[in-house]
Amino acid sequence: MISVSCLALCICASVALMASGKPDFIFSENGRFVRSTKAPSKYTPPPEDAKLKVIAGNFSTYPNATYFSIWGETVDQGVNGYPFQTWAAVAFTPTANATVTKIETSAGRQGGGTAGFELGLWDDANGVPGKPIKSFHVANLPAYGQCCSVSVANDKAGIPVTAGTQYWVVVSTKAKDIDIYAWAFNSTDMRAHPTAYWCKGSSTYCGTKSGQWQPEEYVQYGFNVLGN
Repeated sequence: MISVSCLALCICASVALMASGKPDFIFSENGRFVRSTKAPSKYTPPPEDAKLKVIAGNFSTYPNATYFSIWGETVDQGVNGYPFQTWAAVAFTPTANATVTKIETSAGRQGGGTAGFELGLWDDANGVPGKPIKSFHVANLPAYGQCCSVSVANDKAGIPVTAGTQYWVVVSTKAKDIDIYAWAFNSTDMRAHPTAYWCKGSSTYCGTKSGQWQPEEYVQYGFNVLGN
């Protein structure tokens, strides 16, 4: 059974993201997951940079499915009727020392808007994201549900990472990030890997762990960490 509060969430979100009387997106009962009701209308390949190597990631080389563009995790500041703040993170562990100069994700914007989100590389704190090593405001975002542009953060100076150490790619929000976003899952690996989500709000949505990162073992969101 869907609770009254959750039903209100789904109605509110669907109305806000509706076109021609049909919702463009359908949310899960807990509001965390979101599905695009329409297949992508076009395919845009992600950018390539032959000068950089993939330090970690899961983007597919399949020509029409870089990532699973129609199903993902909601990211929101908890504004404009969305009743809680929610972020997402995916872990990776480099196999060799490296310097990160680019982070790409399949996170995008649901519906309209021009606001961005925060894309960062965070350290690990006992199996969940700890503190940002570096974070970037990214406003040039793909349309969630389309395939398969990416959100990108660049760092010319580079961020050193150490072999065997776990790090996190995090999509989060600040007060200025007022649109609703989603991070699409990958399309290459359906095994469970370390992920985490942040929930800040009432116990209806966040239980007893409001304002805390919560670890999960689940399918990864789409991402690539690149550098040299």
